Amino acid sequence: MATRDEVLQSITAIFRKELNEPDLQLDFTSSASTVEKWDSINNLILISAIEDHYQISFPVDFIFDAENVGDLCDYIVANPK
Repeated sequence: MATRDEVLQSITAIFRKELNEPDLQLDFTSSASTVEKWDSINNLILISAIEDHYQISFPVDFIFDAENVGDLCDYIVANPK
């Protein structure tokens, strides 16, 4: 099972690729309000890429309620494939 830090590293790589921001640094508190290109359209792309990478599906209510990268990491750690 992946640790929270390992998931953060993977999610950071996904964000860098999908947002075309190779130097992007994320932490557990990073959110759409702190990441410049993380808008509503890119959110769909990011969620889809994360789901593909981890072979999971985020529930719709979780997607709406998640506040930051830490929430994504916590969900993935708590719901391993």
